[in-house]
Amino acid sequence: MGSSGDSDVQMKQNKMGLLCYAGFWVTGIIFLIIEKKNNMIRFHAMQSLVTFGILHIIWGVAGNFGSPLVWGVGYGWGLFSPMFIAGMVVFGVFFAIWWILWAVLMYRTYHGTTYRVPVFGDLAAKCLAKLDAEK
Repeated sequence: MGSSGDSDVQMKQNKMGLLCYAGFWVTGIIFLIIEKKNNMIRFHAMQSLVTFGILHIIWGVAGNFGSPLVWGVGYGWGLFSPMFIAGMVVFGVFFAIWWILWAVLMYRTYHGTTYRVPVFGDLAAKCLAKLDAEK
């Protein structure tokens, strides 16, 4: 009977971990605020915040570089501007990375596997350690 309770706790934890990623960096912030004890959930919340926060910034900058209104009009290049093409390529690559990473993180977390995103996972662990040390 004890193992059923343990599996219920694990399933609840997995669902909460999944929710850390569901709203990208926004739910990461929310779970960092509301979850004070569970280190696994706090790690997923911080990894969501760091990963999708940084990707969001890169995605936004690339989208602006790809805007013909920003670069094409003044230079007369329009849609054939090298900045527009480069911006759209970077925008597209980060768009694909964003959605694939989002799906993988939610799937693996729901199934009880903690996946550390290269670079971002280590950064998230360091940020979380610093945040917890300040308490």
